[in-house]
Amino acid sequence: MSEDPLNPLQQEVMDSLKIPDDWTPLPATVVTDVEAQLLEELADLSDWFTAEQPLRVSKHLLTTIHGCEAHHMAQRAEAFSWNINTVRGTMVHKAVELLLNWKSEQLPSHIVDAAITSVINNPRESASDFVASLSEPELAELRGAVVGSLTNFLECFPPLKPQWRPVVEHSARYAIHHDSIVFTARMDLVIGLPGRKVIIDLKTGRITATHRDDLRFYALLDTLRSRQPPRRLATYSLDAARLDTEDVSEGALQAAVRRTSHGVRAMAELVTKKREPLKRTGMQCKWCPLLDTCEEGAQFVRQLSGIDDDDL
Repeated sequence: MSEDPLNPLQQEVMDSLKIPDDWTPLPATVVTDVEAQLLEELADLSDWFTAEQPLRVSKHLLTTIHGCEAHHMAQRAEAFSWNINTVRGTMVHKAVELLLNWKSEQLPSHIVDAAITSVINNPRESASDFVASLSEPELAELRGAVVGSLTNFLECFPPLKPQWRPVVEHSARYAIHHDSIVFTARMDLVIGLPGRKVIIDLKTGRITATHRDDLRFYALLDTLRSRQPPRRLATYSLDAARLDTEDVSEGALQAAVRRTSHGVRAMAELVTKKREPLKRTGMQCKWCPLLDTCEEGAQFVRQLSGIDDDDL
């Protein structure tokens, strides 16, 4: 039985992700060089933490530390709580995971219903209790949003063939200084064999400048863990059907080392209380738990709303 032809959007994604005829993998020396660079830049932190109480570093923590440090520390002190917006991405990823092994007709509503049931019935899923507690209107709202995202994925992304070895929610871990600093990541979608992988971040909103930094961190972590750099990085907006790609180069990995080491150093200094956190205004101010007591953040939010302080 012949395969259905790709539609124009699917073909565009396929053309962006396929291996070019002139592609060559990065030399093995790149792995040892970026690892040596990371170890050198963090060498003086070797005795700040222990394997029993390590400093944990993730994509989210790196993003927030490079924003407002005060916001970063406030989030560390607060217990994470789910809401409809944050759980939407998790449910989309679960639906795509089920899609990879879905044998019957690929109806988005059926797959999403199975994803919701799977999350609710799995106590190891951190969103399980939250999704189970939703009222009927709230669950309908979530279901509708996820069905929309999965429909966009099916319509705009080429079907994932088994020979591509697709993996959803791919976890990676790398540690230094006797497991006292631990880097972790969970990548939305990875396709391809080691040494030629494509790491894909699926976004339910718009693509921003920080998404490339996120993917470079993933590339660095996968390079250090597998000892082979991935081939390409891609952020795909399900809402906009837009793909943003970057080839993994030695320069991109070196940039990831610099950003990661600067972030780790800032985290280390703050959690050990060697200095006070810096305040930097930005979009995070709108949902920062410190907003009521932070004049800089409150002023920034007022300006976003078009309110001039002279009018108050």
